[in-house]
Parts: sequence; C-alpha cells; structure tokens
Amino acid sequence: MIEGILALTKGTVTIIAPIIFIAYGFIFALIIICLIRVSRYFMSAGKEQKLIRMELGKLAEEVHLLRQNLKDDEDSESSAQ
Repeated sequence: MIEGILALTKGTVTIIAPIIFIAYGFIFALIIICLIRVSRYFMSAGKEQKLIRMELGKLAEEVHLLRQNLKDDEDSESSAQ
C-alpha cells in the first residue's frame, strides 16, 4: 500500500516540478525587470529635477519682472495725479 502511494506521488512530483521551476523563474525574471526599470528611473530622475529647477527659476524671474512692471505702472499713475 505504501509503495502504491509512493508510486503515485512520484509521478505527480515529476510532472509538477518543472511547472514549479518555471513559475519561480518567471517570478525571478519579473523581479530583475522591475529592478532594472527602477534603476533607470532613478538615474533619469536627477536630470529631470535639474530641468524642472531651471524652468522654475525662469518662471520666477518672469513673475518678478511682471510685478516690477506693475509696481512701476502704479507709481507712475499715482505721481501723475
């Protein structure tokens, strides 16, 4: 009886084992792909932040000039009256 059970389980183990190895390989490949994509993201994130800072600096300068022009216009109007 024990020999019969062992014979049945031995057959299923030989069928299931490659499927399990394929599943583990697939999961391992997904982890490697995710790590590669995350590393590429972090490598480009610094460049993106630098570009954003430059754009914000330009925008701040433009806002400063607009405010200065508005203030100059208000001062010229008040002195004219």
